[in-house]
Amino acid sequence: MKIFGVFVWRWHWLGVLGLTLLAACAPAATSAPSFTEAPASTEAPASSATSAPVATQDLLPTVPAQETSAGAASTATNISATATPPSADITLTPIVVEGRVIELEWPTRLRLGDSDSVRLTLVATQDGYVMTQEFLDNEVLTQTVNVARPAGYELFGVARLESVGFEIAPAAEQITRLPVGETVTWRWTLTPRAAGQQRLTVNLFLRWQGPEIRESQIYSRALTLQVTSFLGLTTGQSMWLGVLGLMAGSGLSVAALLIRPRVRRSTAINPKLAIEPPPRLQLTTDEETLVRMVFHQYARVVIETEFRSGYSGARALLARPIRTDGRADAHTILKIGPQRAIEREYENYQRFVKDTLPPITARVQDEVALPLRRTGHPLAALRYTFIAQPGQRPLSLREALRHNPDPAILHQLFENFGPNWWQQRRAYTFRLAQEYDRLLPAHLTLSPIEGREERERAQLDERTFPNNIDWPVGAVLRVGRFVEVEQRQDGRSLALVGLAQAGQPPLRVRWQSLTPPNGTLARITATRATLLKEFTANLDLRGLPDPLPRLPEWLTETVVGTQSTIHGDLNLENVLVGPGGFVWLIDFAQTRDGHPLLDFAHLEAEIIAHILAPQFSAEQYLALWQTETGQHPLLAALHIIATRCLANSTQPREYDLALALACLGALKYPNLDAHARRLLYLTAARLGQRL
Repeated sequence: MKIFGVFVWRWHWLGVLGLTLLAACAPAATSAPSFTEAPASTEAPASSATSAPVATQDLLPTVPAQETSAGAASTATNISATATPPSADITLTPIVVEGRVIELEWPTRLRLGDSDSVRLTLVATQDGYVMTQEFLDNEVLTQTVNVARPAGYELFGVARLESVGFEIAPAAEQITRLPVGETVTWRWTLTPRAAGQQRLTVNLFLRWQGPEIRESQIYSRALTLQVTSFLGLTTGQSMWLGVLGLMAGSGLSVAALLIRPRVRRSTAINPKLAIEPPPRLQLTTDEETLVRMVFHQYARVVIETEFRSGYSGARALLARPIRTDGRADAHTILKIGPQRAIEREYENYQRFVKDTLPPITARVQDEVALPLRRTGHPLAALRYTFIAQPGQRPLSLREALRHNPDPAILHQLFENFGPNWWQQRRAYTFRLAQEYDRLLPAHLTLSPIEGREERERAQLDERTFPNNIDWPVGAVLRVGRFVEVEQRQDGRSLALVGLAQAGQPPLRVRWQSLTPPNGTLARITATRATLLKEFTANLDLRGLPDPLPRLPEWLTETVVGTQSTIHGDLNLENVLVGPGGFVWLIDFAQTRDGHPLLDFAHLEAEIIAHILAPQFSAEQYLALWQTETGQHPLLAALHIIATRCLANSTQPREYDLALALACLGALKYPNLDAHARRLLYLTAARLGQRL
């Protein structure tokens, strides 16, 4: 018992000693907070906060539960129950704040029984950005986002696609790691369950995994798809029904061919049509043939005047057809030009103009009129409605501004067409060459040479990239075939256009012959650089820096801008001004989706060359740039319009780049005199000084 009492006594004092030590250490310990409340900022010293990085609320925002399109609540914030919530006073600087672009591509229409796909891509943009469209019929939306990468966390992307009207595979959320600088894509396959208008919802979350798990929604989009069907049948059922119909129709067609009457084929041409042009307006034989085709049901056609149609070589004639009984129909505009250009204009009209622009827009009256005989480079014709008041002929914008340089005309142009074209914009990041290279002279001018050579020559064809061209003037190349070939306005040469590459402009070649190349030897007679030097020779820059050496640098610059439907060739002849302030557009050969500032930069270069150049000397013109208040009213109006189309209205560099390239590109037009070129060159130099 004595021994046992000593043992107990010794352990008693050891326990007392341990409690004393614990009491001494208690002030240095951090009490564990409850899951529902954050610890006070004084509960832990600064040294203990550095043991594990925790993201702040600003860097890793949370989103409360939201209602999805299907009506179910989805929680954007996902915090593990075992994780310790962050302290309110802890701050953390992210290692990387990475700029990215979200691309969402989806089909707008789908047949019942078919399947299609939806693509969501988080694009790394450190090397620039070019929008990708995998299928031409799909819709693509883009949005710029910033991605925070705090220290000590690994980043994942969580993508969800939800709909009650589709079978979606995979149905579960897709979780993908997001390495720095790498593009990540999520895809889903859709199969519609029923016909009609169906909705989908796309959600993208960022999930940071580290000492704790945090999740934040960075993108959400509701999509509309139209699911069609024939009589409620699936595609397979419709195909079987079509086979049965084809068999029955074939039998009826054979019978109809056996018993059909002989009908004389109509040539749809009126050789007796009286064509009455004004003095000094002449038509070629091919042009007269097209006039007889377009107005074949009339007795006479009076051609009153001709509108210049930009620099494409097409002719726009104002005509009035007269019936056999002497009654005159309404005026009309007849557009005659290269067949491919006219066909492209008709296609662009159907796609971009017909259902988008207001009623005061010129409307296509008939389909494209094609020649009866095939030639190497046939012409075609297109007929537009003409808007005017009786007895009053409209003016081209060039004529109107020379008569009365009223900036209200330019504002009216934008108010008429801006809401459906230039102001319906979406985010668009691109290299400047992708949009503006087309305004500049061709990359090469080639002249075919006679003879054959067995030795190897450098090859050039439609697949050659413009960036790969470094041959000097005088070099001999072997030139392959080009699919896109058009006759130039001079009637002695061809324009060869290469294949478009993603994010890059196509190769453009001026071919000094009317016979397209096909493995033909040719000598380089000019390059873009030599042509621009030729156009600007002996032009005094008044001490301003030469902008030409900076052209390659500008073309490679990445622009964070917008995209909309644009006219593509908004020059002084393609805008008509009628009585009462009517302003409308013609010539849609270059209409497309593009950078909206291109239209107004091109129009400003036109106004400088054709409206201001006849009125101002070089010194007077430069004085207009000294202060904003001294700016010419027409240029001031265009700058106000352009500001409304900037991606960021406080950053005019986007328009300055566009205008500089438009002015350098306009130097190539042969109808400009030396003074007009000088003002364009000075404008580019003045802009280059502040770029």
